[in-house]
Amino acid sequence: MSLDELKQQRANTKKNITRIKNIVDASLRPGGKTLSAAEYKCRLGIFESYFKQVLSIQTDIEKLDPDDGGRADLEELYVTTKLTIQAQLVEDHNISLPETSCIVQHSTKLPKLKLPTFSGKYSEYQNFITSFKQIIDKEFSLSNIEKFNHLRNSLQGQALETVDAFQVTNENYPKALERLKERYDNKTLIFLENISSLFELPAVSKPNALQLRSLIDKTSAIYGSLLSLGNEMQISQAMLIYLVLQKSDEQTNKKWKESLDFKTLPTWGDCVKVLERHCQYLESMEASHTGSAVIPVLQHHPAIRPSEENGTLHQLPV
Repeated sequence: MSLDELKQQRANTKKNITRIKNIVDASLRPGGKTLSAAEYKCRLGIFESYFKQVLSIQTDIEKLDPDDGGRADLEELYVTTKLTIQAQLVEDHNISLPETSCIVQHSTKLPKLKLPTFSGKYSEYQNFITSFKQIIDKEFSLSNIEKFNHLRNSLQGQALETVDAFQVTNENYPKALERLKERYDNKTLIFLENISSLFELPAVSKPNALQLRSLIDKTSAIYGSLLSLGNEMQISQAMLIYLVLQKSDEQTNKKWKESLDFKTLPTWGDCVKVLERHCQYLESMEASHTGSAVIPVLQHHPAIRPSEENGTLHQLPV
């Protein structure tokens, strides 16, 4: 989504928040429509929902425009409106503050989600970043520094090294997320890693329903992931490439990997071209070795000497 579209979404959601604020403010003016405690509570619930939406949009805007200053206005609007509504609820003799608090914090009754971890395996990146953004990145109550610390705690190994160079600051948090995306959100590498995972699944050596079910489930999951990255033809060709390279030597595998641009999915035609060229190289090397081996044999053979007249070879008497 473009920056202009995000800003339009923010404006529309902010308009809904402002509308609720105006309703609450009007109820406090002389002659204004009086709202019951139940109405204030409903307005507060709707207000909280809109505010979560607009802060999520604001976060996306700041990724594209770090200098955008809309967050401060949104926070001020949130604080003033929420305090006004809570003040009216407290003044009502039938409503106590703990009751109003549970409206805002009802989500705390849900089980806490465990933070995902990521060690740098390409095929696991999408699951990790989707969960992390849902649990941490879209949580408006956290500062960017807090989100950055959660991010670092969720990373391990090479993935952690990817963002280690960034100091933990508000400004560097979106930069660290972008660096992870550049490093691991690679369609080709994720696709090829899934192909490898498919062939590395453990075999079922004897009749066992549990092991067989596990094999089917894992294969189906990998196949579904592959279909999200390519079509059936690309999957079958990648499997063919994998099988052939598994039976090839290490040097040939290295030549193939060096030929990849990691921007497009490889085809069997691409693989054949690389392997054919490598075969030609090996044939030329074998021919040169064979040719160079003839001369030393002739020069050191005691019964063979070149003719001084025309360079032809004659066998000398022994």
